[in-house]
Amino acid sequence: MVRVTLVLLLLALPVPRAASAPVGIPRLRPQSDRMRAWLAYGRERSPSLAGLADRIEHSDVVAYLEVQRTLAPGVQAGVSWIGTVPGTRYLRISIRPDLRFTDAVAMLAHELQHVVEVADHPDVQSPEGLTALYRRIGHSTSRSGLAWDTEAALRAGTQTRSELSISA
Repeated sequence: MVRVTLVLLLLALPVPRAASAPVGIPRLRPQSDRMRAWLAYGRERSPSLAGLADRIEHSDVVAYLEVQRTLAPGVQAGVSWIGTVPGTRYLRISIRPDLRFTDAVAMLAHELQHVVEVADHPDVQSPEGLTALYRRIGHSTSRSGLAWDTEAALRAGTQTRSELSISA
């Protein structure tokens, strides 16, 4: 079984320039053709992933989706905080590029669940708020206290993997 963790990267990352994401502008923003393919495939073949994506599209959260070669050893994927502007919170989903296609799509569903968890908690407005949220709803997966996971995210990945195997 692949272990997935939510990695809280408490870095000062640049905030996108827009003051907020206007209604109708995509909230899920793939940053590469590979990520676009994973998202499209998942939306088409996994009702669970499609439902998570739809929930995010109707939220105040924008998530940049990227393939990331430099994740910590043993980390397959993670969500990190980018920033907040009035009316919009920005997150980044990062997934390792060396995963098999269906594993990457299942991992994407897992991370989308984490984005939904943030969307469901409007009080999360900072990296510290993100950490506090996962202290309440998740369980730590590292000694550092910077990696978290939730049962809902584990279920989302497992369910998506199952739906992909049925539709194949």
